[in-house]
Amino acid sequence: MTVSKVYYYERASVFDRALILLLGLACIFLVNMKNNCPPCAQQQLQQPLALQQYAAKPNEGLSSKSSTSSSSSLLKKKKTSGGGSSSSLSSSSGAGEKKFTSSKSVASQPPSGDNLQGKKFIKEGSKWKNKYDIVHIMTTRYMQMQPNLMHLGKARNDLMRVFALPGIVSQSTQEFIWILFTDPELNQELLDEILDMIKPYPNIFLLGMNNGMNNFRTVGWMQNIKKVFSGDMQMLKDYQKASKHRVLLETRLDADDSIFVEMMDSVQKQAADTMGKRAIESQYDPEKLEKEYRIFCTEHHLEWGYFNPWDKKSEKGHLFGVQHSEFCISAGLTYGYQVGTAKEDLPTVSHHRMSVKMPICKKAANNRNCIERTNPKDYKYIMMRSRTPTSAGMLGVIPSKQVVESDTWKHKQDLTWENLIQKNFAIKPQDIWDLRARLKGSMVNILTDALAGQCTKAEFTCKDSTKKDLQTLLDAVKENS
Repeated sequence: MTVSKVYYYERASVFDRALILLLGLACIFLVNMKNNCPPCAQQQLQQPLALQQYAAKPNEGLSSKSSTSSSSSLLKKKKTSGGGSSSSLSSSSGAGEKKFTSSKSVASQPPSGDNLQGKKFIKEGSKWKNKYDIVHIMTTRYMQMQPNLMHLGKARNDLMRVFALPGIVSQSTQEFIWILFTDPELNQELLDEILDMIKPYPNIFLLGMNNGMNNFRTVGWMQNIKKVFSGDMQMLKDYQKASKHRVLLETRLDADDSIFVEMMDSVQKQAADTMGKRAIESQYDPEKLEKEYRIFCTEHHLEWGYFNPWDKKSEKGHLFGVQHSEFCISAGLTYGYQVGTAKEDLPTVSHHRMSVKMPICKKAANNRNCIERTNPKDYKYIMMRSRTPTSAGMLGVIPSKQVVESDTWKHKQDLTWENLIQKNFAIKPQDIWDLRARLKGSMVNILTDALAGQCTKAEFTCKDSTKKDLQTLLDAVKENS
C-alpha cells in the first residue's frame, strides 16, 4: 500500500501534488481544532452542570456522592465568580435542599434564588430596592367615579401639586412607590394636568382603577387595573412580587394632604426594627411566623383651613395644631403586614376607633398586633391636612368652636408659617396663599361640582350633613360674590 501511494505521488501532476498537500494541511488543522475548540470545551463544562439535576434525585440515574459534590461545587463557583457578591447556594448532604449563605446581613443584601421552602425570593435586577428590606407603597384615591367634574378636578389637581407632591418627592428616601387610583375614564384635560406633574418621577403611578385597590399582594390586584396612565409596570410587578416575601407597609394619603420629609424612612425603620427583625430571624418563612400586623399613625398634625376665623380679610387661611393621643387620623396612616399575614387577618376597625380597640405596642403582648406612633424625629407636626370645600366629607372646612376660641393659635400664625411649613413639608408658604386665591376665584363652580359629586360609589362619605354644609357655603359665596 505504501509503495503504491509513493508511486502515485511520483506519477502525479503538479496540480495533483498541490491538492494532496492542501488536503493534508486541512486534516492537521481540523485535528488541532478538535483539541482546542471553545464549543467543545463548553460542552465538556456543561456536562457536570447537567448532573446537578440528578443531585436532588439520587434514585433517578446518578446516586454517587462524587457526582452530587461536583455539581454543588460548580454551582458555588458560578455564584461567586464575577466579583462583588460572596453569596452562594449550597446543597445539604444528600437531600438536594438549598440554603442561602452570605458574608453580609440578610437585611442589607436580600437573598436571591429560592428560600428553604422553595418560594421565590427577589432576583437580581429587581426594581424593588430597600435598605431596610421592607416593601413600602403609598396609595391615594383621586377623582374615582367622578371623571368629568372639571372644576372640582382642577381644584384637586392644584391641591395635589401644592400639598401632596412636594412632601413626597422631597422624602429623605425614595425607596417606595406612590400609587394614585383614578377613574379609568378620567377627563383628558384633567389627566394631562396630573401626568405633567408626575412624569419626572419613576416611582409614582397613575392607574385607572375604581375597585379592588386593597390586598396588594394578591394576583387579583393586578387584574383589577383597567388602565395604566403612568408608571413603570416592571417596577410595580417587582414591588408586588417582593411584597409576598417581605414585610409590607401600606400608607394612606389624600391628594390634598402632606407628609413630613422623613416620614417614609421613619416608618420603614420602625417596621424593620420590629416586624422586619422577626422576618429575618425566621428566614421569611410564613410557616415559622405568627400572623402579625402593626399600625403606624401620627400623634400631632397641622391643619390648614381655607377660612380664617380670626381675620375675615386674611388671604392666607389659617393654621391650627392638633394633638390626638386617643385616636388615629387617616392622613399618613400606615398598615404593616408580616410575611404571610393578609388584610383579612386584621380586625375591622375604623381609623378613629383604632386606639380604643387596639393596644399600644409598648403594652401589647409580644409587642405585636398593635398601634405604634410614627416617630416624628425633630419635627413634632408630621402631617398637614388641608381643609377646603373640595373635601368629600367637609370635615373641619368650617372652623370648629375649638379653633375659633384658640387664642394660642391665633397668635402663632406668622411664627408657624415662617418656621414649620417649608422645613417640615417642603412647601413654600406663598404657594399655599396663591392656591387659596385660585380657589377663591372658582369657588362657586367648585362647590357646585362638589355637591354633584356627593354619594358616588367610590366615596366613603355620603351624609346629609355634608350636603347641607356644601349648600350653605354655596349660597353664602353666591350671595357675597
